[in-house]
Amino acid sequence: MRKRVAARTKAVIYARVSSKEQEAEGFSVDAQLRLLRTYAAEQEVDVVREFTEAETAKQSGRRAFGEMLRFLESHPGHVILVEKVDRLYRNFADYVKVDHLGVELHFVKDSMVIGESSKSQDKFMHGIRVLMAKNYVDNLSEEIRKGLNEKAAQGIYPTHSPLGYLNALESGTKRKVIVPDPSRAHQVRELFELYAAGAHSLEMLVAHARKRGLVSKKRHPLAKSAIDQILKQPAYCGIIRWNGREVLGIHEPLVSKELWDRVQDIRKGRGNRKTGFGTLPFAYRGLIACKCGDLLTGEVKKGRYTYYHCTGRKRDICGRPYIAESKIDAAYADLLKLLTVPGEMLPWIQEGLRQADADRHGSRAKREREIRAECAAISSRLEKLYLDKVEGEISAEFYRETRAKWEARVTEMKLELAALDRTEPVLIDEAMRVFELASTAHLRFKSADSEQKRELIKLMCSNSSWVDGRLEVELHEFFDLMLNLVKSGAQNENETAKNGLAKVKSEDWWRQGDSNP
Repeated sequence: MRKRVAARTKAVIYARVSSKEQEAEGFSVDAQLRLLRTYAAEQEVDVVREFTEAETAKQSGRRAFGEMLRFLESHPGHVILVEKVDRLYRNFADYVKVDHLGVELHFVKDSMVIGESSKSQDKFMHGIRVLMAKNYVDNLSEEIRKGLNEKAAQGIYPTHSPLGYLNALESGTKRKVIVPDPSRAHQVRELFELYAAGAHSLEMLVAHARKRGLVSKKRHPLAKSAIDQILKQPAYCGIIRWNGREVLGIHEPLVSKELWDRVQDIRKGRGNRKTGFGTLPFAYRGLIACKCGDLLTGEVKKGRYTYYHCTGRKRDICGRPYIAESKIDAAYADLLKLLTVPGEMLPWIQEGLRQADADRHGSRAKREREIRAECAAISSRLEKLYLDKVEGEISAEFYRETRAKWEARVTEMKLELAALDRTEPVLIDEAMRVFELASTAHLRFKSADSEQKRELIKLMCSNSSWVDGRLEVELHEFFDLMLNLVKSGAQNENETAKNGLAKVKSEDWWRQGDSNP
């Protein structure tokens, strides 16, 4: 009788680099693939597919990443082999997608396997790395926004120039500003003049733009929505609107302020109505949704008792319940108490943060090298572009547009590099204070006034609903994952004390747990 051979584990490989330029060099992806293939051979794992790409992980929806998820959905039982955590995902959305599949993950350089039978401590370390990696990306984005805010405060248009302008160096300085585009500025001005005359609709302006040959910077015909965006852009009258503030720009306006105001009056056609909840300090006003989907609002009964009720009229769905504020207070306090970190978990947290900080330093140094290499490559292209123009191989218009595009890219890279320099390290002590905040949130909440309660709930909760007499809450991703980590750690400690094992049941970590103890 022939002996039956056990089926070998099947796996997919995922390798990613952070830029198209790195992919062209062929080093980083190849190095990852060699490492992962060697690991698969050593572990006697059969690799059935390899997924590679050169795209940033800051945004979800990567092509190869999406293909891998679809493959794993239709071929359950496979494992993922990847170099390390930040190669697979650096944003929470991708973490959720992978975790939802329930596949086993092998992070080869991190010497970590996360799966159904993994220890709670390993799951905790994995979760910490995801959180800190996302914190790094968010911190970097914040620093880039600071640079853009500073440019706007100085009256410099902070991003890509609107249609009718070009990004260029200011004469005598190294500042990037916007200047009128000789080939399009007068055409954009015509749109304002025609619309202000009152005889042209947006549809007629679309036809006029096509007749005049006015197209987008990507050379697409202007749609009705694009025309409307042009007409309401205050940069054309010399005003920079950025983050809700307006400053006078240093660039040359294409239209007068009077002309722009007249266009806005015609666009709106009527005044704006102001709405509001009132002035009473209700802690949860506008923060909690009713079962029917409308928001709860507060009112005072007998001069001292605060109640909340649904603002909608769908009484057949929700019955328009009245909830005492004290009941909502108690529900939030019970939820926040669950975030208390047991003392036994503190060594786990510190070790996870230490490893995550090491990953962050490596990612930062690597990104700096990528930015400097891309800037050097663009500089070489600009030199060649200038020579091609001098020798008559390209037109002056093509030279101007291409130079503006590449110089705008260099500006973006320099802003990101400056942000990297300004980004403060995620110190372990500082990160521990975040856990301390969560651990003491229930105590802070109990002694807080209405405004403080409101701010604390907005900080920690993304959505709250009152459904069938109970509060249902979705925490912001950091605190949501922390809640599940704490639960997992507590479960692990209980099982360890009971039978000496450190094995826990697999959980859907991204889902909000029961809000009651």
